[in-house]
Amino acid sequence: MDLITTHLNADFDGLASMVAARKLYPGAVLVFPGGAQESVRNFLAEHDLGICRLKDVALERVRRLILVDVQEPERIGPLKVLSVRQDLDVHVFDHHGTGEGAEISAWPSVTERHIEPVGATVTLLIERLKSQQIALTAAEATVLAMGLYEETGSLAYPSTTPRDLEAAACLLRAGADLNRVAERLKHPLDPDLIALLNDLLQSGETYYLEGRKILVASSAYDRYTGDLAEAVQRLAELQGFDAVIVAIAMEEKVQIIGRSRRPEIDVAWIAREFGGGGHAVAAAASVKGRTLVEVQEQLTRLLTERYRPTLLARDVMTTPVKSIVADATVTEAERSMTTYGVNVLPVLDTKDRYLGMISRETVQKALFHRLGEQRVGDLAGSGQYSALPDTPFHDIETRMIELNQRFVPVLSDGKTVGVITRTDLLRSLHDDVLASARGKPKSLMGLEAPGGVRKRDLKGLLRDRLPARIYDLLQTSGELGERLGLSLYVVGGFVRDLLLGLENLDVDLVVEGDGIAFARALAKARTGRVKVHERFGTAVVFLPDGFKVDVATARTEYYEYPTALPTVEQSSIKKDLYRRDFTINTLAVALRPRTFGQLIDFYGGQRDLKERLIRVLHSLSFVEDPTRVFRAIRFELRFDFHLSKETLALIKGAVKMELFHRLSGQRLLDELRLLFSERTPRQAVRRLADLDLLRFIHPTLAWSVRLDRRLSDLEAALDWYRLSCLDRTINGWVVYAMALAEIMPDQAVRDMLERFPFTEAERAAITQARFLTQPVCRTLTRRAPLRPSDTVAILDGLSEECLVFLLAKNASDTAKRYLSQYLTTYRDVKPALTGKALQALGLKPGPLYRTILERLTEARLNGEVHSEAEERVLVKELIGRRPSTS
Repeated sequence: MDLITTHLNADFDGLASMVAARKLYPGAVLVFPGGAQESVRNFLAEHDLGICRLKDVALERVRRLILVDVQEPERIGPLKVLSVRQDLDVHVFDHHGTGEGAEISAWPSVTERHIEPVGATVTLLIERLKSQQIALTAAEATVLAMGLYEETGSLAYPSTTPRDLEAAACLLRAGADLNRVAERLKHPLDPDLIALLNDLLQSGETYYLEGRKILVASSAYDRYTGDLAEAVQRLAELQGFDAVIVAIAMEEKVQIIGRSRRPEIDVAWIAREFGGGGHAVAAAASVKGRTLVEVQEQLTRLLTERYRPTLLARDVMTTPVKSIVADATVTEAERSMTTYGVNVLPVLDTKDRYLGMISRETVQKALFHRLGEQRVGDLAGSGQYSALPDTPFHDIETRMIELNQRFVPVLSDGKTVGVITRTDLLRSLHDDVLASARGKPKSLMGLEAPGGVRKRDLKGLLRDRLPARIYDLLQTSGELGERLGLSLYVVGGFVRDLLLGLENLDVDLVVEGDGIAFARALAKARTGRVKVHERFGTAVVFLPDGFKVDVATARTEYYEYPTALPTVEQSSIKKDLYRRDFTINTLAVALRPRTFGQLIDFYGGQRDLKERLIRVLHSLSFVEDPTRVFRAIRFELRFDFHLSKETLALIKGAVKMELFHRLSGQRLLDELRLLFSERTPRQAVRRLADLDLLRFIHPTLAWSVRLDRRLSDLEAALDWYRLSCLDRTINGWVVYAMALAEIMPDQAVRDMLERFPFTEAERAAITQARFLTQPVCRTLTRRAPLRPSDTVAILDGLSEECLVFLLAKNASDTAKRYLSQYLTTYRDVKPALTGKALQALGLKPGPLYRTILERLTEARLNGEVHSEAEERVLVKELIGRRPSTS
């Protein structure tokens, strides 16, 4: 007979796989080798699925053994005796392992093996049922769904694959009842389970391996009779661990159960070390003859031997470090702290060796006691805890908490190479806690919601959304940075728009270290060329295909006075991102191979993208650089975001302080150009008016019904122009500047033209629109009809922008018709004859050519001639009328 079985302590995946296998092997006997999980037992107490008792099966009659969700003879209990049978035909279905290990080679004759990396074994069997067109009843489909959904965490575990989802769809089409599935798989936290989880947490030790948070715990709590695997999964989910490995003492053995939410932490490998098995994210083993303490110690040793012991100080620290020499005064220390926005400074001797550190609190007390000229070295504390670059992260965490120390210098050969603050520590440690505290918000445009998770792996998103050449550029740039010992990031609008699902191929790279040296190396590696700006530590790399990459050294900045241009100094990626205008622009993606694709979010940019907020990073942002106000409006309109309450309040404060009058005309004009080049300039002008900003363009400028109407007409005129004149280009923002000039007094317009450094073409166009269009409007609207040549004579010489402005300004249908005919037809009319043709007719080159060609153009426009032949006749007439020179 055929015998179908699964592993000891069968779960729903094992049961479901047995039921599915019976459809493939009609007449086969189903038997458990020994026990089942409580949830499975409760289900079978209510539903008879034809499971035979092991003692009723004559094993000598078994000719074919079908193993589901198991491979190892050790995991099938009493049925292990079949593994010595040479005549036994063995078929294996499992989603654990590769099918190439010792566990399957223990069988003398495996004729079929179906071992593939899917989320549940039942998926493999559903696929075979589908391919063989074997139908399922609704009841069978429901049982199979229980196995699939339990094993994949309702299709949410990291081990879930697209094949599992397709299998679920197949079951739903067959009539699977998801209400019954949900009811059966719902396991409330009973008191015994809570007690077990608490015991595991109390006894457990948390390790940070390969940047992951892993709990190793043990328990001798024996009152819980439920599914231990489920309890461990609950523990991982509730506490936000990346992996949990527990050892639980039972009557005659120690049960090891591992659950991982990150496949790179392979719990199956650990289980195999104890004679067990499973797959990367779920595994188990039973150990006899050893104590609980011995098992836990070996678990810890195996983990720390296989994986990088922990996150190290060098992985967390901020560098370069702002410091102060011991001979500096307290007053100088206070000024330095304010300039760089820090609260603690390492104090160095004349050879840059670390002596101690001084805090803002100490400085303020010294100033209160009138000790401003005192040496910093005399007040620096020297007994604080310090770390080395290789100090384990967990040790630093423990010491900072024990000593209540907010700032830890990282020293190498007595010199300060980095610092770790409490903020660095918390962000590195508890991204998972932050995510759990905020819950799991709904996705943003199909992405994982950025509201809570501060670090995310965007490798797949980069690969899916970027052209292959750009993805390759980022990868190879990161590898080059690795070879040069430089940390490299892509930053700013590129990352922001990637998360928003918008195309943006402006690649801005930031280098922690020498950005110019990196740019030169990148240009050499890509056979490109580089343009360097030594003063700012920036460069542009031009690649052979025309693509360009901006490279900058990570830097910090400070402002000598409000509205001044910033002074920049080399710094860390954290400080570099802090100097940016809004949180949504502070996002970065790491490019070095080990962390490639990891999103860095120090300042809540993901959260504000989700909540559609424009938020500044600090309260002096607009004081230091008032032009950020115009950028805030630009981003608000471009993305349909809104200003956060505190940002709006800060803008109003900057307006009251009259800071915008201090801006140079060039800086303000640059921002207005960009703002009026957005999709909705009318709304931009209205927003400027709402925030009382129009008066900083000119005091006479204010919002009015007339201005609103003109801007609305301009939108319509520009839309028409862009559709009708596809071969022409126009400076759209200039047209909106014309609308502002129209409502201003004459002298105010001259003042504006004087203050702002417009280009000559822009200045001429605005002057035309403001001072020369009124007579044109009157001519175009007069009752007497204009010939086409008259229209051309009136409108020739006006800029594209001025013509569109006229189109918006004229309410007369007649004038609009003249303008549209000129823009689309009249101005392109040319005679067929050229100067060469006139020369062939015997005319000597000279001023007469221009007169004749202008007359031919006029004749063409007015319909007097329609062909080259008619033009030739007209030319002869003109020559005949010419007075004789003899």
